[in-house]
Amino acid sequence: MPEGHISHRNAQRFGAALTGRELVRVEAPEPRLAHLRLPERLAGDRVTGAEAVGKHHLLRFASGRVLHSHLMMSGVWRLLPAARRPRPGGLFLALWTDRNVAALYRCPTVRLLEPGEPLPRAVAATGPDLLDAAVDPAAATALALTRLEPSRQVGEAIMDQRVVAGIGNVYKSETLFLTGIDPWREVGSLSEDEAAAIGATAARLLADGVRDRGAIRTYRAPDAAPWSRERTWVYGRRDRPCRRCGTRVRSRGQGDANRTTYWCPACQT
Repeated sequence: MPEGHISHRNAQRFGAALTGRELVRVEAPEPRLAHLRLPERLAGDRVTGAEAVGKHHLLRFASGRVLHSHLMMSGVWRLLPAARRPRPGGLFLALWTDRNVAALYRCPTVRLLEPGEPLPRAVAATGPDLLDAAVDPAAATALALTRLEPSRQVGEAIMDQRVVAGIGNVYKSETLFLTGIDPWREVGSLSEDEAAAIGATAARLLADGVRDRGAIRTYRAPDAAPWSRERTWVYGRRDRPCRRCGTRVRSRGQGDANRTTYWCPACQT
């Protein structure tokens, strides 16, 4: 699943490329979007900004309309030169300006809001965005975790976008490894410093992902080639030795969604 660094990178790129530009052409070949009538509602409108709220994408227009999308497990936004035709396989929506085309693939979670229409409930209920410049990620996470049922497991809680926004399954495992916190601990057992460290570390990793053009690279071996696949501390490394202590990395499903959590039982106590 694309994590919060993807929505923020897309907001940066789309904001720079599309803001102030008129949509000269709109295509929505996906039948599941037909009821939205996007070509007739958006063609001729001018983009005024792109915004990320956690994992949500918001594209704003001069008319006051807002295009909301969430990439879920497999969606992708791509930005191409206007002269380059988006590949058709999996194409849900394409927005052309005179310079660029923004193409959305495999993403049925799309909604066009009319002027003054409130944002979807999922957006309004999103917790503090750890990549929001106005948010102190350490303080916000520490406060958010104190408001939860104390018996909730840490690994499940920080994946809840209503608690804090942006952390997905990879960053969950990597953040908790780097802070030395067992993902199966109860939230109520965390000290304020531990909770703050989770927020600060996750925000740093997410920001690194934005700078790395959406790539996730939390582990960097000193002598690794740039194209090395060794990019994480524990995620995806079940039964392999921990990079710090050599203990076998473990994994199992966690939470109602049973998302796989990876951890080192020796380093995370």
